[in-house]
Amino acid sequence: MFAALVWLLLAAAGLLRIAAPAASSSSRQGEPPARVSWGAHMVLALMVAFTAWCSLQLSPWGYTEDAHETRMYVLRCVGYVGAFWLVQLLVTSDRRRLVLLGGLLGAGVIQALIAMVLFSAGSRYEMMGFDFVQGMRATGTFTGPDALASYLLTALSAGLGLMLTQMGRSHAPSKGRHQRTRTAMEFMMSTKMLVRILLILLVIALVLTRSRMGNAAFFLSLFLVGGWVMLRSPKLRRPAAILVASLLVIDTIVIGQWVGLSKVIDRMQATEIAAEADAASAVAPASSDALMAPVHLVHKEESLIERTRPVRDALQMLHERPWTGFGGGAFYTAFPRYKQESLKLPYNHAHNDYVEIAADTGVPGLALLALVVLLTLGRVIQLIDDRQPSHVRGTAIGVGMGLICALLHATVDLNLQINATAMALTVLLAVVWTVPRGHAAASRRK
Repeated sequence: MFAALVWLLLAAAGLLRIAAPAASSSSRQGEPPARVSWGAHMVLALMVAFTAWCSLQLSPWGYTEDAHETRMYVLRCVGYVGAFWLVQLLVTSDRRRLVLLGGLLGAGVIQALIAMVLFSAGSRYEMMGFDFVQGMRATGTFTGPDALASYLLTALSAGLGLMLTQMGRSHAPSKGRHQRTRTAMEFMMSTKMLVRILLILLVIALVLTRSRMGNAAFFLSLFLVGGWVMLRSPKLRRPAAILVASLLVIDTIVIGQWVGLSKVIDRMQATEIAAEADAASAVAPASSDALMAPVHLVHKEESLIERTRPVRDALQMLHERPWTGFGGGAFYTAFPRYKQESLKLPYNHAHNDYVEIAADTGVPGLALLALVVLLTLGRVIQLIDDRQPSHVRGTAIGVGMGLICALLHATVDLNLQINATAMALTVLLAVVWTVPRGHAAASRRK
C-alpha cells in the first residue's frame, strides 16, 4: 500500500507536468531552466541499484531465508525510490523547498503532541497487534520510544534548517529605542519565533522518550554541525552560535530539567553501573561482596555487554554470508540460530543498522547505501558556503544534521528498519538534491 500510494502520486505529478509544460515555462520567463545536479541522478541510480540487488535475492540466482519478508523489503525500497524521485519532480523552487521542510517539522510536532498527551495520561491501548503502555517513556504512535526519538530527530533537523534559512541576512542596524522595540516586536510575531516554539515542543518530546542515544545524538550533531557552520560560514557564525546556545540553555537546562532530562542521565549512569557490575561478577562470581551488593545498582538498565551482544552475534551471520546476505528483511528469521540464549532481554534485531543491513543484503548492499550517504554529505558541505543564498545554506545545514543524527543513532538501534523513520529521512535527504546546479544568488520563486 505504501509503495503503491507513493508511485500513484509520482505518476500523477508526472502527468501534470507533461500536460502543462506551457504554463510552467510561461511562469519562468526570463529565467534559465533549472539544471538538476548530476549527484541527484547518481543518488537515484544508487537507490535503484540497491532495490535491484535486493530483488535479485528473490530470483533463482539469489538467496533469502524468508521470501515474504524480502518481498516486503523490496516494496519498501521501491517506495523510498519513488519518494526521492517525487521530491525531485515537485520541489522546483525555493518556496516549495521551504514548504517541504515545514511539512517535515509539522509532522514531527504532531507526533510530539500525541506523545506528550499520551505520556501525561499514562494511556494503555492496543494498535495493530501491539500493546502500548504510556507513562514511563513517551512512544507516541511508534512501537518504541527509541523509534519516536529517531523520528523527532529528523523533524528537529528540518526545523533547524528552516530556522537558519531565515537567518544570516543583512539588516540595517536598529537606531533608537522605538526602532529597537519595533524590531523586537516584529521578531516576536515572525515566523522565526513560531519555528522556535515548535522546536521547543520537539525537544520536550525527545527528552520524554528517555532515549539515551537519541538525546546524545541530538546534542553531538548540534555541536558538530554548529561548529562546522561557524568555521565555514562567517555570515551564519553569529546566528548559529545564538541558536546553539539557546537550544542548550533554554531547551536543555531550563525546559529539559523541568520535563525530566535528569532521568535520561540516570539511565546512562545506570548502564555504566551495570557494565561495571557485570565485569566484577565475571572476575569473582562467587564473591560474598558481590552477593551483598545493592540490588538496585545491578541491572538497573541493560549493560553494555548485553547491549552489544546482538551485534556480536549478528557478525557471525555476516561472516557466514558476507556477499549475498540472508535476504532483505530476513534478519528476524535467520537471527535465532545465532542468538545467545543467555541474553536476559529478548533481542530479535542487531540493534545496529549497519550490521543488520549488511547481514540482510551483504557488503554490496551496505556499500550502495554508504555511497548515497557520502554523496549527500558532500553535497551538504558544498552548499554550506556564503556564496549561496541563505535558504540554500539553511537547507544544507538541516539535511546535514539529520544525516549525522541518523548515522549516530544507527550504531545502537534499528530505526532505519522502521518505515516511517526511513521515509522521513529519505525525504529530508532528497531536499538537498533539489537545489539546481549553478544556483545563483538571485533565488527562483514560484
